[in-house]
Amino acid sequence: MERSERTGSEDRRRKLFADPTDVVLYLAFLMLPVDGTIYGFSMMYWTPIAPILFGAYALLNVWSLPKTVARYGTLLAFPVICVLVSVFGWLTIGFHINTAVRTLVALATGISCLISLDVAFRIKRLSISAAVTVIAVAYWLSFGVGVLQFVIMHTGDQTIIRFFQFKMERSYVPHHIQFLFAEPSYIGMHLFGVLMPICWLTKRKDVLLLILVYAFGAAAMGAGVRILIDTVVAFVLWIAVVVDFRHKRNRAIAAAGFAAVCVGGAMVLLRNARVQSLLQNGVLTGDASAFARLFRSLAPIEAWLADPLHMLFGFGAGNLKDAIARGYDAASSVIMALGVNPQDSYEIRLLGSLHEDHYIFTMNAYVDFITEFGLVLFIAAIVLIVMHINRNHAWNRMTICWFLLLIYLYIQFEGYAFYALWMFLWFTGLNPNRQGTTGQGRVREKREVFARGRHRSGRKSVR
Repeated sequence: MERSERTGSEDRRRKLFADPTDVVLYLAFLMLPVDGTIYGFSMMYWTPIAPILFGAYALLNVWSLPKTVARYGTLLAFPVICVLVSVFGWLTIGFHINTAVRTLVALATGISCLISLDVAFRIKRLSISAAVTVIAVAYWLSFGVGVLQFVIMHTGDQTIIRFFQFKMERSYVPHHIQFLFAEPSYIGMHLFGVLMPICWLTKRKDVLLLILVYAFGAAAMGAGVRILIDTVVAFVLWIAVVVDFRHKRNRAIAAAGFAAVCVGGAMVLLRNARVQSLLQNGVLTGDASAFARLFRSLAPIEAWLADPLHMLFGFGAGNLKDAIARGYDAASSVIMALGVNPQDSYEIRLLGSLHEDHYIFTMNAYVDFITEFGLVLFIAAIVLIVMHINRNHAWNRMTICWFLLLIYLYIQFEGYAFYALWMFLWFTGLNPNRQGTTGQGRVREKREVFARGRHRSGRKSVR
């Protein structure tokens, strides 16, 4: 009880606003789930608003940058290195200002997300409780949009259908609900890349309820196969984080829960028409979308293999289209050798024309990063992240599972500025290496920062 009273008192001392610029931060939180409308900044296959607001917030608080650089300087410098390395690709492959700007803006707004979190919650000491509440409201509103889309899909209200078709950059209504996301497959990235770590850190039951309602609601309304797979993966990692495996009873419950989710998930997936088609016909002919995504990754990989120098140092920021063009014929030959004609796919035929930047994407962050910046920088990025966690003594069961979750989620999402990675890097760097504090003590201190952001009730803080 003493700890609850102390952390509750500390949370009350935190501010809702430190200055007028904090309005921009709260607007960014409100816009987190809005990444597919015509009003956002056009990046590769999504049109988010929040990254631009994070960038504006970082600029408005540039006075605090030295404090953030002192703690996260190496991470903040890495995108600059990416730009410098891109010069090689720009000189040898070419420079496309439209796609290059999209990539560079993504990198810049990505680091501005890290800066914004540090300025708001470590330097200004804004209320984490208020921020989480705003984020929860934003996602509840986006879920309500999905329910509305589900209703109109079954009532056929053409006025509302046309509204979504005009307001979404790539509308899936009335065939699939997509909430406010650019793709229905991005649901898991939001739920498990953003909301689930927040729930781990704050122990807020309202956030847990939001995740459960959103995940099961999306699945029940037929949002797609990806949310089913993501939910199973996330649940397994959730068990690994929250269950105390030192007790046999907990281990038995966890094993039973894991088995139940796997069996239940398998039964749901096997009843899905898209999954049945994949099982019966294979990836290449069973699902056009999966086939196209596979080809989008295969084409640049073929370009790497034919050009080891550019595989090592990249084709340059914004030059994904050049890599796909160079590997297109080789990828087509690989697919045809498997007995399938890639030209039967409208999306792959369109990809072969390469006239519109809008269609140049893979949705795989790893393929995109290596293609644009090279294998050397990709390995360097992994080493840098691991060193960052080591330096701050942040390895523990939660951060390991969180890291694994990010690795999984970024297979299906290419946005360099997506908030999940930057939130992870910020949290794991919250406290510098302190003399006289044990590693476990440092972990506890970091988690208590978020524990103060829970509701001001008598709940125990995170341990």
